[in-house]
Parts: sequence; C-alpha cells; structure tokens
Amino acid sequence: MIRLTGGERRGMTLHAPRGAQTRPATARIRQWIFDVLGPPTGRTVLDLFAGTGAVGLEALSRGAAAALFVENAAPALQALHRNLEKTRYVDRGEVWPLPVPAAADRLVRAGRSFDLVFCDPPYAWDALEELLAESVLDLVAPGGTLVVEHRGDRPLAPRGRMPDRERDFGETRLSLWTAP
Repeated sequence: MIRLTGGERRGMTLHAPRGAQTRPATARIRQWIFDVLGPPTGRTVLDLFAGTGAVGLEALSRGAAAALFVENAAPALQALHRNLEKTRYVDRGEVWPLPVPAAADRLVRAGRSFDLVFCDPPYAWDALEELLAESVLDLVAPGGTLVVEHRGDRPLAPRGRMPDRERDFGETRLSLWTAP
C-alpha cells in the first residue's frame, strides 16, 4: 500500500497497478527526499518514469506548484491518472504518456527546466547514465536538484560529475545533484 507521507494529503492511499513491473518509491525514500530538500513550496517538479506518481504527488501534497509526470506503461498510466483524480491535483499535474528519453529530449528542446527532477528507471535499464548526461541534467533549473533512484551497486557520474549526496536503502541508492 502506498501512502502519502506529508502535506495536505498526508495518509492518503494511492492506487498501484496489479502485477505490473512498477516499483513505487517507498514512504521511507519519499520522506528522506523531502527531509533533505525541505518543503517544495512553489517549486516545479518533473517525475520521470513516474509509475504511480508517488514522488510527484508527494511533492504536490507538500506544496509544489506543479508536477509533470512522464510514464508510458499503460497499467502505470491508468493508476497515475486515478491518483491525480483521487488527490484532486489534476489542475497542477500534467501527464506525458511518452518514453522518458523522447520526453526529455522534447523538454530540453523547449527550454523547460524544473526545480526538482526525480528519475526512477527500472533497475535493469542500461541507458541511465547516458540519459542523465544527454538530457536530464539540462532539465534541472539553476539551484534545483536532480534525484535519481537506482541500484546501489551501480555508481553514477554523468558528465564525470559525482553526486553531491547519496543514501542507500537496502539495494536502492538515491543520488542527488544540485545544479549551480
């Protein structure tokens, strides 16, 4: 069961697709992110590989101005749309049903940037560091933060840049980079 951990919708449960290959960020991980980053009040959020939308919805519940969710798996998209309706954040949440690399390229070409970018690809996906270096790092607004959830045995250094902060949660690692 997925519950929001803070903000105006604290305790609200979210829908998750049955039997799908989604791996929503745990409550412990979401709590740690916002303990470290502080309240996202008035900030913009990009949730890549959004799945159920747990991270973006958590940010909206805690005061983020808007969230863009990128997800292309049909079962996850269905759950994400249900969660946006259930939390009543349809007006502050936008969904792009595209593969993440295509969406990231479009966003970069459009000159978009976000205060918080969260990226949680499938652990078996091999193109993560390339995606980060080619487009995702460019989507982080000045002073914004990129948070990547990935396997802990797979260090990341896109463009040769080591994370500013990391934290392990079992086999999961969160790596954070702050844009200059």
